[in-house]
Amino acid sequence: MQQLTIVSDLPYPDIECAENLADGKLLMPVYGGPAGELTAIATYCFQHYVTTRNRELSDALAAIARVEMHHHELLGKAIVKLGGYPVMGGRTYWSGSFVNYTLDPKKYLRENISAEETAILNYERTVLALRTECVKALIERIILDEELHIKAFKELLSAL
Repeated sequence: MQQLTIVSDLPYPDIECAENLADGKLLMPVYGGPAGELTAIATYCFQHYVTTRNRELSDALAAIARVEMHHHELLGKAIVKLGGYPVMGGRTYWSGSFVNYTLDPKKYLRENISAEETAILNYERTVLALRTECVKALIERIILDEELHIKAFKELLSAL
């Protein structure tokens, strides 16, 4: 299999903005909610740990988890700049029960594709509600990576 592309070449925009607590609150679900970045990180790390027979798949999961960690960091810093407090969770605290603990690689790759599609929809809805342009640009940049994750998961699935 050829080298997977899991992160766009485009830079992430700087977040220089005035405080806007309402926009900060809008970022909380994609930052640390049940279908947010924190859940993606924990899910892909779990899958990396339990995928012991396929080194390429395990390494790809770890690499994608690192990209999701970077998204989480960027969103957390944006929340702070908007005047918010980046609690791990949205309206409720984050829980390990949000993680996908599926063990079958074909099944969890299909579920990962679905989760990334849901993440993109959630990001698109968030962009529509945001008023802070630089935060909109950040979300739009993150979406590019999520689209590459879908492509990578599809390639990994077809290789199984």
